[in-house]
Amino acid sequence: MPPENTTDPTLERALSRTGAGIAEAEKEQQPLYKVIGDSKIPVSKHAGTLWASRKDQGLSARSNAETNWDEAIRYYDNDQSSHRTGADGVSGNRATTRLGSGWTETENVVFANCAIMVPMLYAKNPHVTITSANDANIDRAKCVERLINVLINKRETPGLNMKRKTRRFILTGLLTNAAFIKIGWTAKQDSSEEAIRQLQELSEELESASSKKAILAAEGKIKALEERIALVGPSGPWCRTLLPNRIVVDPTSVEPDGSDANWMMEWDHLPTSYINAVYTQERDGKIVSVYEPTHVIHASASSANGTGDNPVDDLVNNFRLVDGALDAATYGYANEQAFKAAQYTKVWYVWDKTTRRVLMFADNNWKWPLWVWDDPLRLPRFFPYFRLWFHEAPSANAPKGEVSYYLDQQDAINEIADEVRRGRQWAKRNIIYKKGAISQEDVEIVLRGDDGTARGIDIPDDQKINDVIFSFVPPALNMPELFNPDSKFLAINRITGINDALRGAQFKTNTTNKAIEQYNTNTDIRVDERVDLIEDTIGEIAWNIAMLCMMNWEAEDITPLVGQEYAQFWTKAADPREFETLFSARVEGGSTEKPNSRGKKEQTVSLLQGLGQFANAAPGIVIVALKMMERAFDEVVITDEEWTLIHQTLMMNLQKAGAGPGTGSEQEQQQTPAGSDEELAAQVRARIAALPPAGQAKLQELVQGGMPPSQALEQVEADIQPQ
Repeated sequence: MPPENTTDPTLERALSRTGAGIAEAEKEQQPLYKVIGDSKIPVSKHAGTLWASRKDQGLSARSNAETNWDEAIRYYDNDQSSHRTGADGVSGNRATTRLGSGWTETENVVFANCAIMVPMLYAKNPHVTITSANDANIDRAKCVERLINVLINKRETPGLNMKRKTRRFILTGLLTNAAFIKIGWTAKQDSSEEAIRQLQELSEELESASSKKAILAAEGKIKALEERIALVGPSGPWCRTLLPNRIVVDPTSVEPDGSDANWMMEWDHLPTSYINAVYTQERDGKIVSVYEPTHVIHASASSANGTGDNPVDDLVNNFRLVDGALDAATYGYANEQAFKAAQYTKVWYVWDKTTRRVLMFADNNWKWPLWVWDDPLRLPRFFPYFRLWFHEAPSANAPKGEVSYYLDQQDAINEIADEVRRGRQWAKRNIIYKKGAISQEDVEIVLRGDDGTARGIDIPDDQKINDVIFSFVPPALNMPELFNPDSKFLAINRITGINDALRGAQFKTNTTNKAIEQYNTNTDIRVDERVDLIEDTIGEIAWNIAMLCMMNWEAEDITPLVGQEYAQFWTKAADPREFETLFSARVEGGSTEKPNSRGKKEQTVSLLQGLGQFANAAPGIVIVALKMMERAFDEVVITDEEWTLIHQTLMMNLQKAGAGPGTGSEQEQQQTPAGSDEELAAQVRARIAALPPAGQAKLQELVQGGMPPSQALEQVEADIQPQ
């Protein structure tokens, strides 16, 4: 923590690492290289200047895309509260009584489209399959597969709670076409469990302290450790979603995922007290690494609305730049302790793929890095960032999202809705009367409405009341063809692939079944394409997390997650290349869809009808069919005991079908030994494949004639046996 008697608040003095005053430091020749943090490689004093320049180049290259990202997010967040009035017990839309550009009735098509697409694209966590080309590692692969699927679905630590994070991941991708998930690993020595253990030891040290100096030393260690506990997490894997404006990619790269980039950067806000507790060193009784806050969380709730230069940034992070003196009252805090807890320093993590090092710099001083790590994750891809994008760009590595291509139509729809709203207001309140034919007092008597009394007014004999009292709408509404939003929605539908029916509207009465089928086909194509991209990305994330687990966890670490039955096959991978060559991962196609959806049920019924024809010839198909039914229909639940009974019954029927005096039952039993349903199905397929072409044709003829497949197979095999 900074010394209390520090008088010069400049970061230049705070970043002095010599332990001497600035006056003394200026007399000495500054070093060209330093060893910082855990790295054993010296860092040049010119490195910070170089990386600051690269950061500015990256920010400049993506400025156009970032403007579009922020605009798309603003449109999604644009609710209707800005033009409403609220008071105790009263709420309503603030009507506009004059012609103008302000909107008092809006329809957020961006929100509606995203609200439709997210559940269509990702209804549940996928099932990840881990395979190995080496038969000797099959059990090991099953253990890894079991572990990664548990981590994906588990909400509590060390689970990844992927469903919630992936839904936000997809939402950001739909809005910006540049969604990021970052993965990482918290080592045991850096985890909250280890910090709590050290805190207990320090508490005991404080109790046994025999001098004032020892007490102060223990209290200082405890304070620093408490600052650290507030930010570190449990040991194991973690992942988090990031907005694209937090990532800067090497502008020379052309691939959207940054796989060809030489570097990537990420900014973050870390508690200033945490930085001083973790990234400081004590030399000769002096703290030589002291950092100042750059941002403060405002105590007032109104500051969360985002009023800075970047409202989206402010809204998401709820931070404001430090402005002037650091005074608690200025930022709405009652005491200094609460104010210090709200102070944050903006930092940049530089992932340098060339040297496979990670450097951390303070945003307002790039002279020396705060810390350096040597390849902390050891992933073959190096970068921990995974990007989701749905649309390609011919040249740039930062393509814009589809929302950016229909904002004009969104504005037009709001303009139309507001003009209609204004027309209703005019028709209701803008009352005109014919002077000379009726008095204003008589008009006001009519406008007071029904009060249960008879009221007389003077109207000329040759006119009706509607001739002297009337209302009219804004003149623009006399051209209704200009205020029909259908063409705007059609343009949006062409861009998004979403039709009106998906937004809750009905097809027009003259829409033919063929047209409806075509609409649904177009939507299915777009949805299937996006689902495939999402599943590929999740598969890649899962594979890299599995690699981290296998390089860092022991068997006892995974036993509580997968059980002893799987954990017995676990062995650590000494090198990431070993894992990379042994295992491959993929997400089962369509597994992110809701299992009990109508489409999945229809597919299941069709497949069951087809599989049922071969149930006698391949009893294992019955198991496959039942599993499909259990996944597709929530009301179908088969217990472990029932599965065991099904297996036993199938084996008994199989043995009876091949048994008989003098018919070679022993041979039949050898052909159908006890095993899994996959093994039984494979054996039946092998028997069919072994038949000559004439035998296979005869088998097909017998089955089509109504003979059970198993009996037909036995007959054909008997016919072709040499006499």
